[in-house]
Amino acid sequence: MNLSPDNSKLSFIHRYHLLLKTHYFLFYAAFGVVHPILNLTLRSHGLSNTEISLANVILPFSIFLTSPLVGFIADKSRRFLLTFNILFIIVSITFTALFLLPHIKSHYIQADSHYFKSSAYVLDFCASQEVVTKCSSRSRCGCSYQAYCKTENFLSNFTLTMNSNNVEKHLKENLQSQCGIDYRVTIDKMLLNADLDFPNSSMIKCQITCSIPYFCHGVRYEKQRIYIVLYAILYVVGSNLLSSSYALGTTIGFACLPRADLFGKQRVWGTIGFGILAFSTSRIYEFFRSEFVYLILFNTIAILTIIITSFIPIHINDKQNNEEKKNFNFTTLKVLLKNIDVFIFLSIAFLWGMSFGSIHPYLALYVDEIAPCQSRTLICSMFAIAAISEIIAFYLAKRVIKFVGPNLSSIIIFLAFTIRFSGYYFLPRPYFYLIVETMHFFNFGILYVLIAQKADLIAPPGLSGTLQGITHGVLHGLSNILGFIINNEERNFICFPKNSRGTGLLVSSFIYIVLQQRLLFLVFAILNIIAASIYSIYFLLTRKKSTNTNVTVSNNNNNNNNNNVSVEEDAQLNQ
Repeated sequence: MNLSPDNSKLSFIHRYHLLLKTHYFLFYAAFGVVHPILNLTLRSHGLSNTEISLANVILPFSIFLTSPLVGFIADKSRRFLLTFNILFIIVSITFTALFLLPHIKSHYIQADSHYFKSSAYVLDFCASQEVVTKCSSRSRCGCSYQAYCKTENFLSNFTLTMNSNNVEKHLKENLQSQCGIDYRVTIDKMLLNADLDFPNSSMIKCQITCSIPYFCHGVRYEKQRIYIVLYAILYVVGSNLLSSSYALGTTIGFACLPRADLFGKQRVWGTIGFGILAFSTSRIYEFFRSEFVYLILFNTIAILTIIITSFIPIHINDKQNNEEKKNFNFTTLKVLLKNIDVFIFLSIAFLWGMSFGSIHPYLALYVDEIAPCQSRTLICSMFAIAAISEIIAFYLAKRVIKFVGPNLSSIIIFLAFTIRFSGYYFLPRPYFYLIVETMHFFNFGILYVLIAQKADLIAPPGLSGTLQGITHGVLHGLSNILGFIINNEERNFICFPKNSRGTGLLVSSFIYIVLQQRLLFLVFAILNIIAASIYSIYFLLTRKKSTNTNVTVSNNNNNNNNNNVSVEEDAQLNQ
């Protein structure tokens, strides 16, 4: 049976799959509204970098568990559109609640100022690591520290700097400490008061703030922990279900299209929507300066997405009919996971996911450290080049995969990751990273279409959506968790292991001081070149084995044909 309908009998909307294109455009536009600023929103609402990071560590694990489950439910019920709409409604409610939660309330950082030596005082205070590093690295961008000191007969407000020359730090030994590090900052006499009698003065109480408030916060008010937990839950649940909707949207695309090779040209509209809304939303926010810009735009686009999705036509073909007739049980799922092709496919996706877990968000954090004043412009430019490369890849994915084959495409993706990580490690200036971002053509554009096509191709009847979900969970879930672990072992940008409190902080601080930050990218460049070599050997061996098998089968068929001819000749002679 020909699965491709007669285009001449279809309406203009169905002939060019306009509903599916609109679905992808709107869904990824909504994704582009909130995705770039979710972590910034958490930070501006009062959560520390450590708390945000812990939520991001939990997120990939939850995606790994949830995404296959959502795919399983959609496959079993065959209600792809309804499942997607329900998920998106929950996401909209969750993010609305997150934006409307009250901000976390914190005291100012409390410091004690006392005499140190001739013409100098010191400020002693306890704070997290980012209090000193984040603002001081942005001093050229306008971030500064202010101290407000007073006694009964003394009042002084002054601006101070914190750098390696005037700051001493000691890790807290108390596991129950809420701040982590004791700091001592040397203050010049002229900053306080030239007429103050230092030797005879008692200790002065001070408060430290930053010109960028969320870089400096002290001990929180009581009963704030419940709000921190709520923020974490809403962030993880909303991002998790949004990511599951992302995977389910792929299944909807294949269920709607008559041929799998048409998928890339539909999905590219999602990238276009993401880029347009991410850029335009930032401009609108600059004008209104209100977080409600994100909330209103996201919910408006979400409503439109749900409406459009409800009208997407799902084609019921022979394959799907067979899927419906087949009993759906865990035995079939075991068969799926025991399939050697599926295992190799998932192992490749696992390694790709580890690489993605190292790029995001660590690349942005690394750029922010080496070029803090230009980091936002530079990162946006890198995303723009990556998006353009991705759009081109979606249009050319069909031809590229068909020309080089799926196996060689997988090897090329590994090599592209190697070039990308090597560029991050060896290139001396971050502006050169703009060239390296063109590798996103392979690392996401070709990769995404290749994974989607191959999952749909090798999945047994009735398990296409489940395999899509498992692959998505492996790519963006479990492998990212290991990527997070390796990243923290190599770099410890923002103290991920602080959930183990004192021990984790000590180990992480040791790794952060001893190991080079760039070493992370070299490790993953080597990992990808090794993976490319191993899978190349495997594909060559399986290709030779397949060729030998085909030759043997062909010879057997020829022998059988010759025997049949001999038998017929003998029969004719006997007659």
